Amino acid sequence: MTTETETGAGREKLPRVLGPTEALCVVVGSVIGSGIFIVPAGVARSVPFIGGIALVWIVGGLFSMAGALTLAELGSMLPSAGGPYVYLREAFGKLPAFLFGWTEFLVIRTGSIATLAAAFGLNFAILVPAPPGLNFVAWQTTAAVAAIVILATVNIIGTRFGGRVQVIGTALKIGALGTMIVLPFALGKADPKLLSPAWPASYDRSILEGIMAAMISVLWAYDGWANAASLAEEIRDPGRNIPRALILGMFALIAIYLGMTLVYHMVIPLGEVMSPPLDNGAPRIVSVNFLRHLVGVNGGVIVALVIMASTFITLNGNALSGPRAYFAMARDGLFPRWLCKIDPRHQTPANAIIAQTVWAVILMVAASAFLLIQPPKGVHPVIDSAWAKLHEKPLYDVLLSYVIFGGTIFYGLSILSVFVLRAKRPDLPRPYRTWGYPITPLLYTAASLLLLGNMIWGKETRAESFAGLAVVAAGVPAYLIFSRHSDPIHPSG
Repeated sequence: MTTETETGAGREKLPRVLGPTEALCVVVGSVIGSGIFIVPAGVARSVPFIGGIALVWIVGGLFSMAGALTLAELGSMLPSAGGPYVYLREAFGKLPAFLFGWTEFLVIRTGSIATLAAAFGLNFAILVPAPPGLNFVAWQTTAAVAAIVILATVNIIGTRFGGRVQVIGTALKIGALGTMIVLPFALGKADPKLLSPAWPASYDRSILEGIMAAMISVLWAYDGWANAASLAEEIRDPGRNIPRALILGMFALIAIYLGMTLVYHMVIPLGEVMSPPLDNGAPRIVSVNFLRHLVGVNGGVIVALVIMASTFITLNGNALSGPRAYFAMARDGLFPRWLCKIDPRHQTPANAIIAQTVWAVILMVAASAFLLIQPPKGVHPVIDSAWAKLHEKPLYDVLLSYVIFGGTIFYGLSILSVFVLRAKRPDLPRPYRTWGYPITPLLYTAASLLLLGNMIWGKETRAESFAGLAVVAAGVPAYLIFSRHSDPIHPSG
């Protein structure tokens, strides 16, 4: 039988208020943010041939699908708040689980929120000029912080309310993307001849290096597929609805991303897609040029509106799902107790939502400060170099590598837990069993190790990777402090 530790039974529990539609929209709506609008330019620069570009998007999607197929078993088997935190705790013990939650809070989730909010703020600042005397980056940051705070408020008011916002927003963004895929054909402006070169004239090591660099960006665009598992405690009939949401969601995402990528390249010449970032450091938004080719000068305005709406809903998915890990840790006595307090009126983990919001805003403001303030000279070579690098990077890119590196470590360990739990807890009910087991989780694990190795040794991501490892390592003494006073929360009476 499932124990109290595994399900959260016998303790404060969150109500099951989300149905299958909300679960599916958490998967799809949390993943589709700004990536498909911005990432294609960098992918084309790293992989300057159409076959490789399509391959990267397909492989990245299949990689995420392998993870989703495995996570579906874990989520239906252990339907408790926190997702990967719970699986790591049951398979490997409290320390690895704590390190996930620690890194999730400091970098992975909050960094993802800050990055998405930066994309929202960028497009808001493009549409609405900054007031006189206010710097563009400062105005962008103001809009981004406002979006984070608004959606935190929505999800404090009610999980059901946040779920409804997610459903409506996801439907709108899929409708917008579907229209963009169909529009070139409807207007007779889709040219298959532009899908060239299909493959490079020759192959060398640089091809593989480019593919791995592109894969980091593509995985960022697919990031968020695990969000539904974190909400398992609040999803009705999790044994059915979690696997369905993860699997159907990933199929939809691969189809949408591949479709968008191909129509981009059937409308815009490859050389134009590969254009470098703008003079102000902002990333090149391929979809702007795409719609300008199709509908004229208003294309930029349309894309900015679509990206704003898309990232807003993705932020909502993160505000909805992210705090559940900190809530579960606090309920186990491994994080400050006030984080597992359930709001008596709204029945939401309000304190955990507030904590995530405050830290994401701090990251947002810090990233902006590095861009606005000129780097010092002569302080220390390491500080000088790090500050100069952060000063040059667009706000959208500052935290991307940290998010992907930290997420890859712990998602990989979470997927490995399926092997451990099949041996350790064969008695647990498994409404869904991983399709293709053991090949599927092994492929995800192997790909994770390859990606981590590439990020550690890659010149562009090495510094961020080691910084990410430092964040994880800093969690060890933090765990010793929290676990010393560990006492799981049980209900009164």
